[in-house]
Amino acid sequence: MFSSDDIDKVAYFEHWADGNSHQRLIRDAVSTLSDAVFRCANEDARSDEVRQALRFLERHMTRPEHCTRFRQNLEIRDPVLRAMAARETLAALIRTLSPN
Repeated sequence: MFSSDDIDKVAYFEHWADGNSHQRLIRDAVSTLSDAVFRCANEDARSDEVRQALRFLERHMTRPEHCTRFRQNLEIRDPVLRAMAARETLAALIRTLSPN
C-alpha cells in the first residue's frame, strides 16, 4: 500500500521500506511462499502473509500469472498434488524474478 505522505515508501509486512530495500522485500516474499510450499502438504498454507506476499510480487513481476497459479495450487484437495504443484509454480515464479 502506497502512502500519499511517503511517495517513495511502501508498507509491506507491517514495515516501511524505501526503494533501496526492494530486493530484500522480494526475497522476504519468496521466502514466505517457500515456507507455504513446505507446509502445504500437511496444513492449510493460505494465510494472510501468503496473500500479502503474492499481492506484492504480482505488482513487481512481468509474469504475475505465476502468483495466480500459486493461489490455485494451494486450493488443490490432494495434499501430494498440492505440494508438487506449488513447488513447481514457485520455481517458475523464482525464474521470472531472477536476472538472465
